[in-house]
This record gives sequence, structure tokens and C-alpha cells, in this order.
Amino acid sequence: MKPCLHMTSTDLQKVRNHLASLQTMLARRFDAADDESLLEFRRACWAALLLVEDVDFQDQLDLLVRYAKEFFRGGEDMKDRMNAVIAACHVRLDAVEGGYGKRWRDLRAA
Repeated sequence: MKPCLHMTSTDLQKVRNHLASLQTMLARRFDAADDESLLEFRRACWAALLLVEDVDFQDQLDLLVRYAKEFFRGGEDMKDRMNAVIAACHVRLDAVEGGYGKRWRDLRAA
């Protein structure tokens, strides 16, 4: 894995915030064919995607965008799959952050 050398700790926090927003959106109840919520969900995915130049992370977000269409059209059974993908995104983001070494973790903790 090659770390994203130009990512800042602020970028990492923004991505974490986007992932938290995605989890919040999944926890809400939606009406069938909720196109506005689908668009909001996809925007959060794309915002996170633009911040992380890691192919594995981007692949997970791409999968999440594809699942979202079915979920926001009433596919409640997709929620578990989508939560699993978001969890995988968190794991991958931790791995990307690990590429920065101890210095970034120390700065974030300060």
C-alpha cells in the first residue's frame, strides 16, 4: 500500500466525518424511491472518494454507491451489506493513515 502523501490530518478527519454521515443516513428510515436521499448519500461517497487516493478504499466506495441505488429504492435488505462496506472503508482508512507513521497519530492525539 502506498500512503497518500498529500493527505492532511484534516483530510482524514473529513473522510471520517463523511463515513459517519453515511452510517447515519443508513440508520434513518426512507420512503421507497427516495431519490433525494440517494443523491445525498452518493455526494457523501464522492466527497470521501476525492480525498483518498487509495485504490482499495475507492473500490469500497464504488461498491457502496452501486448498493445505494437498490437500498434507496426500498431494498432494506441491502443495509447490512452497506454497513459492512462502510466498516471496510474504516479499516482501509486506518491502514492509509498508518502509512503516515507515528508522527500523524501523535499529532491527532494532541
